[in-house]
Amino acid sequence: MACPICSWSSDNPVYLLLYETRYWRVVLAPNQRLIGRCILHLKRHCGDVAETTPEELLEWLNVVNVLEKALQMAFDATMFNWSCYMNHSYRDYPPEPHIHWWAVPRYNHPVQIDGWVFEDTEFGNPYDHYNMVEVPRELHNRIAERITQAIEQVISSQRR
Repeated sequence: MACPICSWSSDNPVYLLLYETRYWRVVLAPNQRLIGRCILHLKRHCGDVAETTPEELLEWLNVVNVLEKALQMAFDATMFNWSCYMNHSYRDYPPEPHIHWWAVPRYNHPVQIDGWVFEDTEFGNPYDHYNMVEVPRELHNRIAERITQAIEQVISSQRR
């Protein structure tokens, strides 16, 4: 089976590209129950965090910084959960893990966009990974636009 992260393309309508650096790609996740949920993919195929280079890790930290500021700007995120689960890749043999990080903004308040209200009913506790909210394509695109605009603002302010 081909690695789905390696075979990702920029015209993917479900995992929308938000931001890209030399080593990392940030895409909007389909599950938007916690609005702004994203995935950071390492652009080269690598299955173990311990095998990332110092340059990749330093850049990852920069991406985390930009993304957290952007999600605070776009949706007033309260805090963030970061995780690197690769369990699903081990369901197949041979496994093909690919480093990717889940960026999950958490909210102590409701967030409204285009008539939708997003509430983090588990705030202060671990969130339910299986509680899915896939929004209509137009709203998904709108969420991506808001995050992309915020990312551009964050990067612009860092250059000053």
